[in-house]
Amino acid sequence: MKKNFSILFFLFSVFTFCFSEPIDSYYEKLSDVEKVSQLFLVNVEGKQTYRSVEFLDDGSPVVPGGVLLFSYNIGDTPEELMSYIDSIMKFCNDNAIACPYVAVDQEGGEVNRLGAITSVLRSCKRLSDNYSPDEAEIIYGLQAEQIKLLGIHMNIAPVAEPQIEYNRDFLSRRSFGSAPRTMIYATKCVRAYENKNVATVVKHFPGNSNTDPHRGLPIISLSQEEFDSNFLLPFAFVLNGGNPSCVLMSHAIVEGYGEKTPACLSSFWTGEMLKNRIGYDGLVISDDIFMSALADNGYPPEKAVVQAVEAGVDVLMLSEKKFLQTAYVLIDECSKRPAFRKKVDLAAKRVLSFKQKHGLLDEKFKARSIEERMSDFRKAYKAGQVYEK
Repeated sequence: MKKNFSILFFLFSVFTFCFSEPIDSYYEKLSDVEKVSQLFLVNVEGKQTYRSVEFLDDGSPVVPGGVLLFSYNIGDTPEELMSYIDSIMKFCNDNAIACPYVAVDQEGGEVNRLGAITSVLRSCKRLSDNYSPDEAEIIYGLQAEQIKLLGIHMNIAPVAEPQIEYNRDFLSRRSFGSAPRTMIYATKCVRAYENKNVATVVKHFPGNSNTDPHRGLPIISLSQEEFDSNFLLPFAFVLNGGNPSCVLMSHAIVEGYGEKTPACLSSFWTGEMLKNRIGYDGLVISDDIFMSALADNGYPPEKAVVQAVEAGVDVLMLSEKKFLQTAYVLIDECSKRPAFRKKVDLAAKRVLSFKQKHGLLDEKFKARSIEERMSDFRKAYKAGQVYEK
């Protein structure tokens, strides 16, 4: 038994060395700005040719760890979007910068950034009303194939919040419905995307109320027992059953647990509940730091980013196109507190590990030609058209 344990320990050590050492070596070569930049998921300009909108004093361009595409970044055809994403990678190759991962909100229904570029993707509610769980997995799988071929690495979906009285007005058809239905369909969605190497972002943990966080602070007025059965249990089921790459933290305050800090800034929710109680160990992403839920309630961006990282968040989502000044806030905090620097280092390395998995740390990232990808894209698009109830 002792001998077997020694062998296992040796194999684990080799595995850890092989996969963590390259990240450590890569990380040490980065400047402080490049390190901290890995923590940001930021919107970009244009839809034809990428360009950086921020520069250091020496003229060097600054690129975030991830870029978030909105509808105005999406061209009219798959070829146009492929070309734009390719231009992001070319820009980074030309400037010796780590390529960012590319993310999009593609839930289906009303939250459908890709519009008519991919085959029709119905809302979560409509999909769960009209298709079996196995059919839903096929539909999401075909959508994932198209997303991957476009050059997108991360889909900020699915919503894993069941629809109840406290969030019905806000979520509407973005939810799959009841808790049992949500657990089944959200898990199927996660598995379908992840099996095609498109990262999913389960959201919005631990939940939301009817208050839109773009306009105000969501407060969930449920007892612990009610909250656990309506929110915590479904999230735990999806996170453990689907094994998603990421989870997105909401800005909500849950009164039943007596925690008065918005979830994305709370070590109780990111640490005690998400990581310890549920056992989740993937990337943790904040909801948009610039939302009114935070900015209008005592958490301006320069305060929120520090508190989020302190709480255990790996990725800071910003709907803005500029993040450098916010990055300097983190760098300044790192210079004051070694313990905080360790948290930034850990988060940045987790992001780099994610990039490595998606082939973004190669010396020269090179996608297949657009012509080759379009041939496969048309097949997946055509197959997806079958499911248009």
